[in-house]
Amino acid sequence: MESLPDQSLKLARLERTRQLDENIYLMLNEKYEEARITRAGEIGKIRIIDAAVPAAFPVSPKTKSNIILGILVGLGLGIGITFLLEYLNNSICTIQDVEQLKIPLLGSLPEIKPQESNGAWKPNSFRLLRSKRKKKTDTGGIEEHLITHLRPKSPISEAYRSLRTQIQYAKTDSPLKTILVSSPGPGEGKSTSVTNLAITIAQMGSKTLLIDADLRRPVIHSLFGIKRENGLSNYLAGKSTLDEIIKTSQVENLSLITTGILPPNPSESLGSQRMKELINILSEKYDYMFFDSPPIIAVTDALVLAPWIDGIILVLRSEMTDKDAALRAYELLKKVNAKMIGSLLNDVSSSYMYGSGYYSYYYYYYYYSLDEDKKKKKKRGRGNHKAQKQHYRSLQSS
Repeated sequence: MESLPDQSLKLARLERTRQLDENIYLMLNEKYEEARITRAGEIGKIRIIDAAVPAAFPVSPKTKSNIILGILVGLGLGIGITFLLEYLNNSICTIQDVEQLKIPLLGSLPEIKPQESNGAWKPNSFRLLRSKRKKKTDTGGIEEHLITHLRPKSPISEAYRSLRTQIQYAKTDSPLKTILVSSPGPGEGKSTSVTNLAITIAQMGSKTLLIDADLRRPVIHSLFGIKRENGLSNYLAGKSTLDEIIKTSQVENLSLITTGILPPNPSESLGSQRMKELINILSEKYDYMFFDSPPIIAVTDALVLAPWIDGIILVLRSEMTDKDAALRAYELLKKVNAKMIGSLLNDVSSSYMYGSGYYSYYYYYYYYSLDEDKKKKKKRGRGNHKAQKQHYRSLQSS
């Protein structure tokens, strides 16, 4: 009974609090519903200006733009890579490269396959592009090496004749009777060049001698199909006479001296007094003497012979001979006081030909193709004339 008044007061306070919270809740709920109704009744501010229409073409990907962009990027990358490779390439490619090195130039030989160059012009005779690097080799078919003999009307044969003319009119202190042909490195075409050059000289009627002085890797004997035994090394060793080592070839006015048995000391053999005496003796018997020697940078054989020779020709191969190697070989020849006639740029691609050289080859092809066309027309005309005669006779007999 004593605690009852306190409980009653507490209950009364709780009742008032509940009723107050209930009134607040009902009032907030009413205001919330009124706000919703008011918001739903308001007019929106968005207006439809143009209705959406499906596009005729897709927005992405943009095919034409991507193709044009791809072409431009591809061309840019291709040109950039080409210039980069050209910058990194240190090999001699063009005649200008030889002139920039300040090495005297006699001429150049085009890159034409012998089977495609029998005096008639063909559209694919000149290859404008190269997909592969040239192989470092000095061997090949007999027609490729003896082209001036087997294919005298080919443009390469004409190029060798032009080189022959340059040599004949070269300004030297003494007549050019002994000529040595070498190269900075192996596989640059020195053996082929000296062989065809000797053949073109012999075709003029000059008494010519071709000596294979490469006592390490001889190839002249294989080009002419003869045995190399009993040759230069045998004479230098005193085991053979001069008449025994001189061999005839299938080319008129051209004689050969092969290497013979390969000696253990080639440089000493070529630098001996007997070799010098042999050169003097043969110079009196022949109008021209050509020597094929090993590469200059690899061994010293060519440098040993150089002081005794009237003229040196340095063979450089396009896209293969390194510029530093060519300069090094040229400097070595000058140190031994060699009489340098000039250099020969071998195997030049038509894409590197320029000026009168290119047009001379072009007109050469055109000239011979025109000549062959005339011959064919004459044959056809003769055949038609014979057919007309036979037809006329048959009419008379009938």
